[in-house]
Amino acid sequence: MIFRDIADILHTERDVHHEYYRSTRLLLAEDGAGVGLTDTTLNPGTKAAYGYPDRTEIAYCLSGAATAVDLETGEEHAVGPGVLWVAPPGSRFTLAVTEPTRLICVFDPPIEGTGDRRTGPVRR
Repeated sequence: MIFRDIADILHTERDVHHEYYRSTRLLLAEDGAGVGLTDTTLNPGTKAAYGYPDRTEIAYCLSGAATAVDLETGEEHAVGPGVLWVAPPGSRFTLAVTEPTRLICVFDPPIEGTGDRRTGPVRR
């Protein structure tokens, strides 16, 4: 079993800071849990493309506001507290963030390491 307090991860290599986001990597592939888990806050003004060719991303919004656009269908979706999305392998979407947006994200298979997860350019 794994028990982990986010306070023990803050300010370590698992607490990834970027101009556009902060992502605390609670579970990574090396933990052996079978999935990855992050607590991520996206900053207002961020617009980025996301998606993985080889993994599912499930995200649940705790707070904030953003607009997601499915790049395959062009459909727009409002993202705010209580909204969940599931992006299967091969999905591509953009997020345009209008206020600080906190997400809990699950990855299957889990992400590895602490690198940048964006798949496209970030614009402000």
